[in-house]
Amino acid sequence: MNSVIDTIIFEDRLKEMFLLLPDMSYETGGTKFPVTFGYGDRKELNFFLKSKTRGDAPYPLIWLLYPYVENHEGNKLHVDGANLVLAVKTIASMQNPERLETTFKKVLIPLFDNIRHLFNVANIVNKADKYEIIKYPNYDYNNGGAEHPGTLIWDALDVKFDISILSNRVCLKPVKFR
Repeated sequence: MNSVIDTIIFEDRLKEMFLLLPDMSYETGGTKFPVTFGYGDRKELNFFLKSKTRGDAPYPLIWLLYPYVENHEGNKLHVDGANLVLAVKTIASMQNPERLETTFKKVLIPLFDNIRHLFNVANIVNKADKYEIIKYPNYDYNNGGAEHPGTLIWDALDVKFDISILSNRVCLKPVKFR
């Protein structure tokens, strides 16, 4: 018997999962915004951000940073060293203690917790619970995380991890968040 194995598209499976994430509040006033997911290298990220108008700000943002290596094995896709950048806009004049309280504790860390929860309970993921995280106040997406002196100021978490995802033939079941 000859079985057909479909190629698993990592970006599509991540997008499918990230659509389940709850909306996040990242500005004063408590307005909630859906999480935006994108992917590509730093040039693509720059193009993506420049294409957004003031009214459709893409924050909070989850960006899958290229390149990465995919290993396809039967009905599973393994990615070692996947790299997500979680980002929100911030104010350049804030000091790190204020950043920790306003952007990291209120948005970025809860967003990371939601992603970790999603990966732990999603029926299409086999994931070791090990993540490497780097905090970047004043993140510069053009300069690999160095301080950014320009007008687009981010606070960001750079998250690296290994993940295995099952084929598209396995339907993603709903996930509940706290």
